Amino acid sequence: MLDLAGVRIEGDILTLSLNLNTGGDSDTHQSWEVESIGFLEHEISLGQCEGFDLEHDHVLLWPYIYPEVSVSFYGEAHDHLSVVGALFQRHLELVSTWIPFTRFMNGNTVAMIRGRYGMLADGPTPLVEAYAQVLEGLDIGVRVTEPRPAYYTNNEFSGLPEIAVLVLKKGCYVVAPKFNARRLREEEI
Repeated sequence: MLDLAGVRIEGDILTLSLNLNTGGDSDTHQSWEVESIGFLEHEISLGQCEGFDLEHDHVLLWPYIYPEVSVSFYGEAHDHLSVVGALFQRHLELVSTWIPFTRFMNGNTVAMIRGRYGMLADGPTPLVEAYAQVLEGLDIGVRVTEPRPAYYTNNEFSGLPEIAVLVLKKGCYVVAPKFNARRLREEEI
């Protein structure tokens, strides 16, 4: 069993204090600290964790590793709520609830669709292009801007920095370019 017992932030370092019960006869309880150096984003909740996964390919990294684009639309929607529903459904298909639907939307989505034109969203290419495809499928005109480069690529051959996300459970994660972990000695606990 893994338990997130504490969190502290000092400058650009977020430190997680974890307790691990291995369930074996010897050395059953271990305490660890994980430093997230230069953390960019986090959502933390103390308590029992489902796992300890360090991932380099996760939807939470999309805002950092994919170029950013905007989508504007123009045209009359016959049923504003069904358009927003279709956008929301596609959003969930791509990123589940890891990224809130409103995170990259430009304001009140229903009011915007009702207004017949505007800049709908600005965010990572895969997500915003999916929104554009939904609108096009509903006969609403779209324009997607030229991509703006991402700082991280997670491509070791690019020479640009890489980034990862440490996922402890749904809704409990840290995004950072560097993680250090160390087991604490008895006198440090």
